[in-house]
Amino acid sequence: MFTYPNLRLLFTLSFITTPFLLLAQKIITGVIISEADHRPVPYALITETRHRFGTYADAEGRFSAHIPSEADTLLIACIGYQTRLIPVADLTGATVWQLRPNPTQLPEVLVRGTKPKLFTTGAIRKRSPIVWGNCSGRNIEFALHLRNPDHLRGYLHQVRYLVARGGVPTAPFRVRVYACTEGAPGEDLLPESVVTAARRGNSWCEIDLSRYGIRFPEEGLFVAMEWLPTHEARYRFSLSAGPSGPLRVVRECFGQYLAFSRDLRPASYWERINGGIWRRHTPFSRTGQGEHPVIQARIAVTE
Repeated sequence: MFTYPNLRLLFTLSFITTPFLLLAQKIITGVIISEADHRPVPYALITETRHRFGTYADAEGRFSAHIPSEADTLLIACIGYQTRLIPVADLTGATVWQLRPNPTQLPEVLVRGTKPKLFTTGAIRKRSPIVWGNCSGRNIEFALHLRNPDHLRGYLHQVRYLVARGGVPTAPFRVRVYACTEGAPGEDLLPESVVTAARRGNSWCEIDLSRYGIRFPEEGLFVAMEWLPTHEARYRFSLSAGPSGPLRVVRECFGQYLAFSRDLRPASYWERINGGIWRRHTPFSRTGQGEHPVIQARIAVTE
């Protein structure tokens, strides 16, 4: 944990070293498009089957991927499309990759003449002295378990993220919603990619998901923020830590800070890197107070 003098906030950054050295690399550039209409697929993830590295395409589907020598097969993924596997041996210096859309059919959503009765679950906005930013060089996703303690029946109406001040709060991120499977994030519940951004820091970023008709089950569900660190310079910044001089560490960071709090008891949030395996996160504090991302959901109650 560090103190950021301009914000007077305590924050934690994921300064994690890449698990293997990117020495003999193969650089691939190109664009990812939809097989259906040849339009760009924004923010698709380019990784490999063991998820040891990852790169995102930008809003126009363009990418530049540094492929390590250890990788033999690339994995191209985006919500709403079928995942594609490509042997590294077949790659050239510039390429166009097509993704096939998943067949989707949105459920019918009951439209009422009056505003629905809303129930809020998840984190409560309080003083949030902890924030988390992406300075690891990896592609991070945090998921918070939103519980259903009153056994309500309804549908997911809206999700909210508390984006902290500092960093680049207007950077894009992807909304993720998962089923709760044995207490962990399971199946994707959103049928398509929902990318948004906060207008400013130190405020809620609200996203209406009512059109998807996602049921709020007894076991609750997971809502996650997926950072989208592209190569766009306007969303990047440098952060330094440690003593001045040659020992000072400078990190290249991307995007927004997500606020963290300790108001949920108990709290269950999970993390994954490069779209890989989910891992339950342990608290930062020695007292195990359960730090967690400040994420909420509003449920439209039907009964």
